[in-house]
Order: sequence, then C-alpha cells, then structure tokens
Amino acid sequence: MYFQSFVVNIGQMMMRFTLLLLLILVDGFVVRAHSARPHAVFVLGTLHYSPELTMPVFAKELERFGFRTTLVQGTGDPEKKMENVLPNISVLKDADAVIFFSRFMKLPDEEWQHIEDYLKSGKPVIGLRTANHSFKYPKGHPREAWNDDFGRRALGTPYIVHQSSETNIKVVAENVGHPIMTHVAKREWVSPGTLYLAQLEKGCVPLVMGTGTGKPRLLKKAFGEIQVKESETAPVAWAWKNEWGGKSFYTSFGHPGDFAEASFNRMLLNAICWSVDHPLPAKNAKITTWKLERVDKKKKK
Repeated sequence: MYFQSFVVNIGQMMMRFTLLLLLILVDGFVVRAHSARPHAVFVLGTLHYSPELTMPVFAKELERFGFRTTLVQGTGDPEKKMENVLPNISVLKDADAVIFFSRFMKLPDEEWQHIEDYLKSGKPVIGLRTANHSFKYPKGHPREAWNDDFGRRALGTPYIVHQSSETNIKVVAENVGHPIMTHVAKREWVSPGTLYLAQLEKGCVPLVMGTGTGKPRLLKKAFGEIQVKESETAPVAWAWKNEWGGKSFYTSFGHPGDFAEASFNRMLLNAICWSVDHPLPAKNAKITTWKLERVDKKKKK
C-alpha cells in the first residue's frame, strides 16, 4: 500500500512538473512571438489633413502584416498647445520605427527629449505630409532651429512651400528596384493632395516624382531664396539614411484621398517593413484601400 501510494505521488508530481514546464515553454514562446513583432509608433501631432482618422486605419493594416502599433496623440489641437501635447510620447523608448504625421508643434522640454533621444538612437524615421514642418518654436527659442532641421536632418528636406493643384504622380524608373517599390503596380496616378516642393539632402534616393501648378512667387526662407514657377516637378517620396544612421522615408502623400490608392498604401507598407528589415508584403497580398473625407477643412455650422 505504501509503495503504491508512493508511486502514485511520484507520478502526480511528474505530471505537474511536465505541465508546468509546458506552460513555461508556451508562455516563453508567446513572449518571443510578441517581441518578434516590430513595434511601430505613430506620432499624431496635428489635425491638418485629418491623420486622426487615417492613421488608426493604417495602423490596423500594418498590424495585419505583423506589426504591433501604438498611437501617440493628445486631446484638442496639438498645434495650439504648449503643455501635455503628446502625453504618451515616452512610448518611443519601446519603438522600432516611428511614423510622424505632425505639424507646427511646440513641445515642452520633457516631451521633446523623447523625440531627440529617439532620433539619436539611429532607429528608423518615417514622415508623412506635414512632418517636414513638425515644429514651430518662436524666434529665440532654444529649439527654433528644429523648425527647419527636423525636416532637413531627420527626413531629408526642410519644408519649402506647396502648390495649389492636385498632383500628377510618376514613379522614378531608375529606382523601381528599391525594396520600397516592390510590387507597386502603377507607374502613374493622380494624388488629390497639393505638391510639396523639396530640397533634398545628399544621399536621398527619389522614388516618386510629382508635378503640380500654383502661383509663381519668390520665397525668402532661412536657408535661401527660392523662385517658384507656375508648374513645378519635385520628389514626393524618397529613401535615405539620416545623420544618426537611421533609415528614413519621407513622402508628401498623406491627403486622406491618397489612401484610396493601393499603390501608395503598398509603398508606405513597404517603407515601414524595409525600415526594420521586416518581410515585405507578398505580390498577391491584399492591400486594403479606404476612402475617408477630410474633416479639418469643413465649415463649422
């Protein structure tokens, strides 16, 4: 009797030990699988062009291709605040890639420091539309230079000006072999957004060009005078490695209407995957498109 009881107890202990070991292994696998998914953080620092509508939808699309995502945004209009602008910006410490859709922010010191630390870490930086003029500190502010330098140093161009018409898009033929252009089906299309002019830093690889029209004018910028012609052609998407060694992709696409075009959505997906060495979407992968109406220009009743 004693021997049988002893054997039963040993057997039960072994079963419990085996079950515990399996739980540890499964839990470890889940943790590894979770950490293996790159973490993409979206910094939404404007209401201009309605990124608060488009970026959550795009984040879900990115998750479908194997990413974790976090949206960094505050309440109210970020451009009109100087405190608590981006309350959860500390999540940048855990980011593998950051997508900026921001404009004219005036972040307090603590919030700014998270961005500066991220840039200097050499991790990837993605910029959409207004991101090349993410900051607008007043004259004499210690970070005044970043009004132009964030675009120039992090993304490859300062903001110059934009035209007033829709933009005719054309892929740069000699750079179609770049990973970001993989399986981008169209070579030409029309963007509903206006053309942003660009002044590319050395080493930028233009991927897509745009042509748009506007009023001829002479601009006097901090970095020099620029004569804008009625019709202008400029890069609207490019890849780069910035001064901190981080992969960088910027595009002046970002009008809500751009997300109705599968070629643009695939290009943006490719860019984020490329930036963190994540597998690109397969040729036959379904690329979701959506139509969202821009709300920031609606007249208030």
